[in-house]
Amino acid sequence: MVEKGEFLNRIRGLLKIYPRGLTISEISQRLKCNRNSVAKYLESLQISGIVEMQQMGAAKVFFLSQRIPISSLLGFTKEGILVIADDGRIIQVNERFCRMFDQDVTSITGISYLMLPAEILSAFHFDTYFNSDTEFEHTAVVTFNKYDWRRFFKVKYIKTVFDDGRTGLTVIVEDVTLETEMEERLRISEARYRGIVEDQTELICRYGMDGTLSFANGAFCRLFQMNLGETLHHSLFDFIKPDAASKIIASMRACSPLSPVFESEFEFNLPSGRSRWYHWVSRMLTDECGEILEFQGVGRDITERKTAERELLIKSHAMDSSIVPIALLSLEGSISYVNRAFLDLWEYQSHDEVRGLSFDHLVSGFDTSIAKVLSDSLMSEDKGGFSFEVEGIKKDGTQINLSVTISGVYDPDNHPVCFITYLYDVTRWVKLVRELEIKDTAIANSYEGMAIITPDDVVMYANPSYKRIFSRVPEGTLIGRTIEWNLSFYPRIIGTMPDVRAALNERGNYTRVFSDFDENGAPLVVQVHLSRVFDRSGIHLCTLISALDITSQRSMEESLALMINQLEGTVDQMGDPTFIVSSDQMVVAWNDAMETLTGHSKREAIGTRNYQDLLNKSVPSLPILVDLFDLTPKELIQVFPKVSKVGNSFYTEAFIQTFHGGDRTYVWVKASPISDAEGRVIGHIQTIKNMTNWKRAVESVAPKTVT
Repeated sequence: MVEKGEFLNRIRGLLKIYPRGLTISEISQRLKCNRNSVAKYLESLQISGIVEMQQMGAAKVFFLSQRIPISSLLGFTKEGILVIADDGRIIQVNERFCRMFDQDVTSITGISYLMLPAEILSAFHFDTYFNSDTEFEHTAVVTFNKYDWRRFFKVKYIKTVFDDGRTGLTVIVEDVTLETEMEERLRISEARYRGIVEDQTELICRYGMDGTLSFANGAFCRLFQMNLGETLHHSLFDFIKPDAASKIIASMRACSPLSPVFESEFEFNLPSGRSRWYHWVSRMLTDECGEILEFQGVGRDITERKTAERELLIKSHAMDSSIVPIALLSLEGSISYVNRAFLDLWEYQSHDEVRGLSFDHLVSGFDTSIAKVLSDSLMSEDKGGFSFEVEGIKKDGTQINLSVTISGVYDPDNHPVCFITYLYDVTRWVKLVRELEIKDTAIANSYEGMAIITPDDVVMYANPSYKRIFSRVPEGTLIGRTIEWNLSFYPRIIGTMPDVRAALNERGNYTRVFSDFDENGAPLVVQVHLSRVFDRSGIHLCTLISALDITSQRSMEESLALMINQLEGTVDQMGDPTFIVSSDQMVVAWNDAMETLTGHSKREAIGTRNYQDLLNKSVPSLPILVDLFDLTPKELIQVFPKVSKVGNSFYTEAFIQTFHGGDRTYVWVKASPISDAEGRVIGHIQTIKNMTNWKRAVESVAPKTVT
């Protein structure tokens, strides 16, 4: 019996002799074989591609195929090809397949396909198609996963008959990763586009050169409360202001194929009577010849943005024009914006000089960095900001005192964006506070009694000297009571209150010397001066009372008026350096403290008129106030600005290198006129009082500068 393979070879050999082909009957006659057997073998050869068939009328003519061996094509195709025999062996594979799956041709040729890597077997399922009897060819798209990447392959599984009659499976693999990913992206993009179109909120419409609408989407119709049919009877320009319509018409006329798009912003007038701002993009639509068909407009509601821009403009203008220096700081503490008041404060000319500088660059006396302060502020639960005081350094190096308030600026999600800083120049205020502290200390330690009375005649403040002078007033009851109640303990003084009020109402001040008795029944002579204080508007703020216990001085003055020679003994008993000159500038008293201070004895001073020389040589820094009573107030202010006049007395402070032969000392100097019983000035007395302890007290309470 003839083998199948041998019979197939005989058919092939016969067809080589007859290249134009033979029918089934002709082949069966020449090979002397059953016609059905020939037909079956020809079918196998046709399936394997060795033989081709052509219909000629009712007959089927078979001839050899003009083929190129598959091995010759494997190296030229872009697809990967794997050929598997019916026993599972890989009999052919091209380089392309091996590069796709990181394999070696020599290593996998001749082995069973079951020995291929597991990821290849799980992706391609060779068994499913190798054992299938249903179809000649299968096509599938498979996913190949390896490591952390994924690829897509289009695979054709073709049942194959080889030249020797054996069967097998040819696998043709095409890498379609790029196409698959692009298709996936396209599907996603299309889905997104459909979602945008379906949920479109922008206004879309088409209109001609005259603005007549030919189309409007649902958002446009809903905005103007119309249906599509109603909108087509309107012009786009019916809904906007004339000036905006004129600008759009001008832009439409300026359009060309090279510049078919223009943008504009305008307000739509709504049926409710209100208006809303829209950003409008118009595109010119043309035919094949470039002729304008119409325009398409797409509008986006920007009302909130316009409102925010307007508010931002107002706030920006407010910040720029604010008299309060303002700066914006980044989260790291560098300056990003300052207003004009800020530049003026630091004496800079432009924003570029300070933009980008750290806030630390402008301040001194700060024990930590501004970045640390800002960081602590962000960590704090208190979002209200914080304040502190520092010393600033102007562009020219001048130091100023600043009160700084910093607060965070947060976005709607409560995330910090920047910091806003307000600066207040408190240099004058700090100076005034220090001066006030000094004055308060001076008043509190003054030998002269001082009290402040409110406009409704209630005592609101009294220094210790005032309380000492008016010691008959019960302890702790002076403050908060009326002045009449306080003076009611002094019958000789309270009786003059009508005269005091009349003088204050007429002249604003009153001065008088009162005599009474102290709490021990001893004589008390008090020089009282009252003056009303008004603000710049003329409103009565308070009344100041100065009271000086002049009991001893009064006694001295009376003695001087009666017997000038007896004054020396009285002055000598005063602990503070004191001297008296008569109206003709002659020294009539020079106490022991003055001898110690100047080194000049009484014999050298009393009876002479050269006391200025004595004092200038021995104590050159000591002011001589007894010589100033002949000066006018204007001359006094111009020549001696540090000298103050209270009532008829002059006061000043001085620094003396050696006081009583000791250390450097601050002194308080007072000079007063001496009058006789008839009020005539018969001399002047000057007293020098040691104020060193008081100065030290002032320095101890004064705020220290941090460096």
